[in-house]
Parts: sequence; structure tokens; C-alpha cells
Amino acid sequence: MAKISEIMLLQQVEQNALIIENQSDIHTFSQLIGDGFRKIGAHLDELGEVTTDIPFAEYPAYEEMTETNIKMKVGFYTSKALPVKENIQSLVIPARKTVVCLHKGTYEELAILYNEMADWIKERGYEPSGTSIEHYYTNPEVPENEHITRVVMPLK
Repeated sequence: MAKISEIMLLQQVEQNALIIENQSDIHTFSQLIGDGFRKIGAHLDELGEVTTDIPFAEYPAYEEMTETNIKMKVGFYTSKALPVKENIQSLVIPARKTVVCLHKGTYEELAILYNEMADWIKERGYEPSGTSIEHYYTNPEVPENEHITRVVMPLK
């Protein structure tokens, strides 16, 4: 499979979010993502709030990730700032320019898209922020080759 949309430059509006920050390795990061989504979802339910978009995982300094050092923030966008709880943080993501593309296929295949997006950014004279955000349209029960992921790369 591959990208299912064109690579696009978009202006993202300011967004509120609830997140959990984690550091992991390749063997436990998917479990931490799922646990984070469940924990934040339960908190939203307790507050009587709903998310404004699909869940995401943000990888600060994604080019520096290794199999033993994966820094990430998992979260949901919200309509307003919400109370924090335990390790759940509330934050405001500023308005910013982003480069975006939809992908269908395995997470391993995302590396090809990441490279293509990085080339697209460079060819057009933009500077990447070094962060990537993955939005997951499908859940883990969907066959891996059918996974739909939106990749967002904020610009400086």
C-alpha cells in the first residue's frame, strides 16, 4: 500500500488537547499508546466531554528515535482546556503550518512516506520542526495492511 492522499500544506488552527507523555522502547510503545488512549478516554467520560478528532501520537524529535528510546505524547483533541488528572496533562497546541498526508498500510511502510514528506518539505524550502504526529483512523483489530494513518509534520 502507500499514501492515499497528496502531500499537502495546511494551516492548523489552535487546538486544545489532553495528553500523556511517555518514553518507551519498540517492544512496549504500542501498549503504552493503547493504555494512554484508554486512560484519557475514561477521563473524558468522567468529565462528560468528547474528543473533537481522532486520537493521535506525537513523536518529538522523531528523527532521533531509536528502538530503545521512543519519546511520545498520546492524546485527544478537546473543545476547550480541561482539568488534569494524575499524569494526564491539558495543553494548547498553537496554530501552525503543517504538511499532511494519509497512508494506508503497515506502520513499517510509514518510513517511506516519512522520507517522501521530508523531501517534499525540503524541495519547497520549508523547515520541519522535527516533530511528527500520527492520527490513527483504524483500531488495532484491523489487519495491519489496512491501517489508515494521517501523518502530520509541523513546520517551523
